[in-house]
Amino acid sequence: MTPSLTGMNIQKVKLIYYSPTGTSEKIVKAIQKGIGVDYDIIDLTLPDSEMKTYNLKETDLAIIAAPVYSGRVAPTAVNRISKLRGENTPTVLVAVYGNRAFEDALVELRDITEPNGFKAVAAGAFIGEHSFDAPETPIATGRPDVEDVKKAVEFGEKIKLMLNKTDYTEPEIPGSHPYREGGKAGGRAPETDPETCILCGMCARVCPTGCVTVIDIVETDKEKCTACAACVKNCPTGARHWENEGILKAAKWLATEHGARREPEFFL
Repeated sequence: MTPSLTGMNIQKVKLIYYSPTGTSEKIVKAIQKGIGVDYDIIDLTLPDSEMKTYNLKETDLAIIAAPVYSGRVAPTAVNRISKLRGENTPTVLVAVYGNRAFEDALVELRDITEPNGFKAVAAGAFIGEHSFDAPETPIATGRPDVEDVKKAVEFGEKIKLMLNKTDYTEPEIPGSHPYREGGKAGGRAPETDPETCILCGMCARVCPTGCVTVIDIVETDKEKCTACAACVKNCPTGARHWENEGILKAAKWLATEHGARREPEFFL
């Protein structure tokens, strides 16, 4: 018999994530493990997800996760999550940030999803390796780690207990209106070292906006680049790397000022 949550008649969990470097994906899968109900995956990371429609039911539990950029939900994630449609669908909101602060991201996630038929029943903020992390500027390197995954599973177990009840209170989600000003995207992108590039095309395959093309050389449309670093972290030879002065300066500041370990936070 397929496990379900009887209190709210949850039949299936929908794991929904925008996860260029895999950190949000890792967290939602750990949360689902704690809940222990059958699941489907809705991966919003790549451009082809924009061509699809997703309709969820009241008997689904949505876990919606996205990375935080400058205290806000990643803009590409906003666009894709906005196309989801629920039907009074209970929802767990998850923000994954690079060890500085998640600020208004959870409130923004709620504001994006609520008008489209989703109701927040829990929220969590987790730490993932920063997009600008590098050996010389370590920023939450390797996170989510074993302890983070353990806490995500425990979060899922708490959600399971809560949803097995018939009564629960809406979580108090931290954040502000108006939101803080988001960072500026576009005009900067990783560079490619022609000496070590093997033209494998991995950078193009993992790019969430399709801004990388590989034929005889690697070309990047900098105006479409969101600085997610999926290409950098997935390049098998290390040919993709940052040279942008602003990025390198930000990475140094983050590593210096926000290097102390932060821990996940739950809101139930």
